[in-house]
Amino acid sequence: MVPAAAPVGIGDMADERESRLRRGSDVLKRLGISAEDASIEQLEGALDSDPETALAVAERCGALRSVESATLLARIEREGRQDKLLRREARRSLYRLKQKGIEPNPQAAPEVPGPRPALGGPDAEGLLSFGDAAGDRLVWILKPRPGGGLLHLSTVVNEPAGLKEAVLAEVRRKSIRGLREELRARHGLRLIEVDWRYCDWISAEGYERARQRGAVSESVARYPQLRLQLFAFASKPFATVLRPSAADAGAQLPSSASLYEEPELQHWILGEEMLGPYLARYREIRNSPIVLDRPAQLARLEEIVQDALGELFAGEGAASWRRRLDETAFFFDATGRPAAAQRAAAVVAELGLRNTGRGIPFCEELVRRSFGIFFAREAEREREEKAGSVLVTPDDIRAEQARARGRTRGR
Repeated sequence: MVPAAAPVGIGDMADERESRLRRGSDVLKRLGISAEDASIEQLEGALDSDPETALAVAERCGALRSVESATLLARIEREGRQDKLLRREARRSLYRLKQKGIEPNPQAAPEVPGPRPALGGPDAEGLLSFGDAAGDRLVWILKPRPGGGLLHLSTVVNEPAGLKEAVLAEVRRKSIRGLREELRARHGLRLIEVDWRYCDWISAEGYERARQRGAVSESVARYPQLRLQLFAFASKPFATVLRPSAADAGAQLPSSASLYEEPELQHWILGEEMLGPYLARYREIRNSPIVLDRPAQLARLEEIVQDALGELFAGEGAASWRRRLDETAFFFDATGRPAAAQRAAAVVAELGLRNTGRGIPFCEELVRRSFGIFFAREAEREREEKAGSVLVTPDDIRAEQARARGRTRGR
């Protein structure tokens, strides 16, 4: 179903079109759908993301000389009844193709558009919390029951581990309001409204990730059955929840490390489990019988940091961080912090382009501060152990050598 957008005045349509096309093009870019070689399958898959993306899809279809492209445009024109700009863009692209002798497939059966679920409407609602330092966020879907009340599907989805908990309950609207207030008052956990389709997709996709890892708890194992009590159809990919545009990513990216000044991010670090292989290499250097001077130690440590930046933010890790920061941008925008939202959006866009954390200030700061906290903990542990030990360690040797050099220079 093609998403609907708010109506605009005729005099504002040109500016509104350009603005929406820029935002939609940003989303397609983050999804890896280029303007040069996009396929109909890719464009159709991105169509349901949001109204801006749908507009960008309609524009790009006009440049694809195929019956399939014309058929998709006919569908967009048919389903975009509530969006004047989208219908106009679809007609414009269809006209371009007809000028080249390309018509929609007459055999394609027209889809009968069903009612579109609206946020806060009678079909379903979605609520999402900010991700914590461990990568967990609370995801709610609320759906009215025929006999009154609500079905409340509550899940906890982790990045990158996937679905961790799933609970279904019958509740009243009043109790949901009370629960939201209690979570915010007692735990500082704020839930914001978001399209329920995103909540549905991120929970379903998180279930698949957990299942593939073999990390399915008892409540998670029941998730498919719980979901069936709300929806009879399969969940559909919902590409992004991002609200702000990342068109000016180049201007925002250099200041992205300042995101850690936001209260929600001040405790974000990479856990020891994630840093495990890199910490093991660090311990090898510390415990090696080969005595390295300080510059050599720092050079080896920098190699480890750069490897972590290159590997933790690539492949599946990059996709996971884009989801996490996509939600972060949405959350900051929804809570009146547009500058922070733009910085998070800039990191999302840059990760999609680079597939590495190297050179991205936000990622550099995260890795270095995580190592720094670990080093401080290691130093404290070593001090406690040395207090009751007579063993001589490589660090002791290095320290003694440094003292000896100091005494020699002082003569």
